[in-house]
Amino acid sequence: MNQSLSATITRLRKERGLTQEQLGQLVGVSAQAVSKWEKGGAPDVELLPVLADRLGVSIDALFGRADPSTADITTQFQQWLMSMPIEQRFSALFKLLAVSSPYLGSNLMGSGIIPSISVQSTCYIDNVIPTPSTSLPTYWIRAYVTTEEGLALGVLAQDFPLFLLLPEPVKGYQSNLPDPERCRKLFAALSLPSALEILLYLHGQEGSFYHPSAIAKHTKLPLDDVLAALPKMAECELLKKKDLELEDGPTQVYTLHNNFSLVPFLFLARWVMQPEDAYVFACDTRDRPILTPPPEKKESQS
Repeated sequence: MNQSLSATITRLRKERGLTQEQLGQLVGVSAQAVSKWEKGGAPDVELLPVLADRLGVSIDALFGRADPSTADITTQFQQWLMSMPIEQRFSALFKLLAVSSPYLGSNLMGSGIIPSISVQSTCYIDNVIPTPSTSLPTYWIRAYVTTEEGLALGVLAQDFPLFLLLPEPVKGYQSNLPDPERCRKLFAALSLPSALEILLYLHGQEGSFYHPSAIAKHTKLPLDDVLAALPKMAECELLKKKDLELEDGPTQVYTLHNNFSLVPFLFLARWVMQPEDAYVFACDTRDRPILTPPPEKKESQS
């Protein structure tokens, strides 16, 4: 039994692209312990659930007794994703989502399901001829699906993939949108000279606090522009500000506000600004405007 278990652990670890040390870190044991398991030893009983979870299989599967056809969809998905080499998982997940996007849930449209779109026609469209209006041809290839259940948006090119799935909230999209005045403050801050350049620079650093003069020096931006932009960006939570007391008086230093949304925000901004001659795959089955609240569901009579 131990030899079978050992062989399974070894196989699954290698399929997932993990070293013995990495698997040990995931489970909470040493690399030596993993090595012992793979040479015929057995994990402690209390570690089996953790080991199975980290390898993306059931405990039965560790002992060669699992029937994949009986696993629920969540388990099957986890097992499928974990079976991919680490460096391929994002790409594999993107392919799955892009192909599945027209469904937007199991109850789509109630009376039928939008036909699936092949990977070849949606994910990887190559050799697009650029027009004079753009030097980035892959971004003209866009797809959107709108249904009563939600939205799916995608840039379907191998060298620049983007996928966004937005199931509609119970109270509709508009109830979750930011206040218009807050949006105006954000866009006003981003429109200031040097603001976007400052954000791009800080996103390329390791998260330290920076004095305005240091930012101006490293970015070669005018110091006056930097001094004007930083407080406004801090007001919009794009940056964090810290007050310091120095020998010659108080000053402020700035860092990013742990915000990882700038890159997707700019990707979507690029989408918004794309010329109308872009190639678009559209599938619209929605009967109401995008900001109309969903109709109230009638309670079924027993």
